Amino acid sequence: MVRSLSLLLTLLTAGGCQHYDKAAHFAAGAAVSHVVTQETGNPAAGCLAAIGVGVLKELVDDVGDPADVVATGLGCSVSLAF
Repeated sequence: MVRSLSLLLTLLTAGGCQHYDKAAHFAAGAAVSHVVTQETGNPAAGCLAAIGVGVLKELVDDVGDPADVVATGLGCSVSLAF
């Protein structure tokens, strides 16, 4: 659990560079999906969590970008692959 949270925090803080925006969204989705999948044992819940985080993040942004939601949601493919 601690390792998963450390990974999540590292990926979220490392993704602060605007130049790598979509990659940061993908990494955040992968991290959220990984943590939720590890905690629940359910990869579908991990994917839903990644998509949910992507949607919520864009709802609080001044200008939402649907491509950011897609990039965050696609991050769950990492948990599905492994």
